[in-house]
Amino acid sequence: MSFPAMPEVVLRTIWQQQNFSTQDLKTADGRPVTILFPGTPNTDGGPDFRNAKISIGSITFLGDVELHIGAEEWRTHRHDTDPHYNKVILHVVITADPLSPPERTASRRPIPLLVLHPFLDARFQDAWMHALHDDGAGKSAALACSDINDEIPASVITRWLERLSLERLELKICRFEERLKQLVDEARHVVHEPYPRYYGNPAEIPLPKHTYTKRDFASRGHWEQLLYEGIMEALGYSKNARPFLELSRSLRLHSLQEHLHETTHVMAMLFGVAGLLPLSREVHSADSRTYVLMLKKKWKAARPAFKGRILNSGDWLFFRLRPSNFPTTRLATMAFLFPKLFGRDAFRSLVGIFKDRSLTSQDRVRRLHELFTFEADEFWQSHYHFTAPADRVSRKRTASLLGNTRINDIVVNVVIPIMVLYARIFKDVVVGKSARLILTILPASQENALTSAIQNQLSKEKLSLKSASLQQGAIQLFRFYCSPLRCSECPIGRRTMSVS
Repeated sequence: MSFPAMPEVVLRTIWQQQNFSTQDLKTADGRPVTILFPGTPNTDGGPDFRNAKISIGSITFLGDVELHIGAEEWRTHRHDTDPHYNKVILHVVITADPLSPPERTASRRPIPLLVLHPFLDARFQDAWMHALHDDGAGKSAALACSDINDEIPASVITRWLERLSLERLELKICRFEERLKQLVDEARHVVHEPYPRYYGNPAEIPLPKHTYTKRDFASRGHWEQLLYEGIMEALGYSKNARPFLELSRSLRLHSLQEHLHETTHVMAMLFGVAGLLPLSREVHSADSRTYVLMLKKKWKAARPAFKGRILNSGDWLFFRLRPSNFPTTRLATMAFLFPKLFGRDAFRSLVGIFKDRSLTSQDRVRRLHELFTFEADEFWQSHYHFTAPADRVSRKRTASLLGNTRINDIVVNVVIPIMVLYARIFKDVVVGKSARLILTILPASQENALTSAIQNQLSKEKLSLKSASLQQGAIQLFRFYCSPLRCSECPIGRRTMSVS
């Protein structure tokens, strides 16, 4: 069996937003569960959620909920001797030993156990995306400590943001690791049996969690698919991340590598599976019509052999996007990037950038930028999509190019986490260290509502979020500490609360 390897901060999001199937929920001993109210996040010490209302069997309980990745953490965290956890009515975990009895409170009351793994569906991926892509636009961005944190030294803020930057990196690494294991299991045709929802005869309990070795991850194709999915998701930005990711999982990399240097074939497949090849009556200019007909011809020839899911135009968002960020523009971008990123030995060359001891961090950044530079064809130098009237075609002739900021975002959110994961699995200290160092020298990306809140209401004039590392820490701080009011877990929050 394969279990989602997720940080507890993601589990909190899953529970709070109920990103799992709530139909037929059962405790580990078989009692039906109905979640009437999941509770409010706890900002102090004690259980994760307070004042939940949950029906278990025929009884409705009011009390607290504690979340863990593994059920054994109840004891390792010593909750069984802490009276603050006496009001816990439900212990929610991802995994549990089927033979272990339920845990008990300090008052010796047994606690019902809910193992979420069998109830996780595609929505648990939404929790990952929410954690990694949500920029907080349109939301309240006020910090609880904004009026009382003036005396916090810059050194304290800097150390905390650097630590949170690594925490955010771990979040991304965990997500890529989970997907890598899925790819390994798919290649082995592993059937994922549901996690046992009951305690019973050991002979009836499925085999324990599958363990993986370095040999399992030796296939270059798995790493290339992982990189392909990550880059596609990053090209979708926050609004189109999901359809880009779905497209990359439906149209697998290996099927495109057969036509690696046939850019128009790759483009026809991307646009065809994306459902973004327009009807003839929607195309107004002659050059667009010619280009679309060429792509449609190639897609028509390839369509019978394609067995995956085909998206439709309604899956994509164009509203309030800059033309250079349109899905059509970025799909064309991926087609032009293909030979450099996924050609023969391309992944080995990527690892080599981090492995070469003669390169400085600046050299590595320059080499990475070179991987993401390309020359578009004449059509995509001046077009953002197929249906624009002739008088609205761009004259800049740079429509599909990736800017330095977007390349840096891909490096931070995709390349570095994958390289650190690769280094851990294959115990390559040089690759891992080189990847992490790049975070400290890359400039910060474009400011958003979250980073603006940290800059203006916390760091103020004391420091500037100029590096990608500090900016990533600021995003993690706001998303997982400031927004859910986990002030007691933040050194800045603890200092301000002690003086306020």
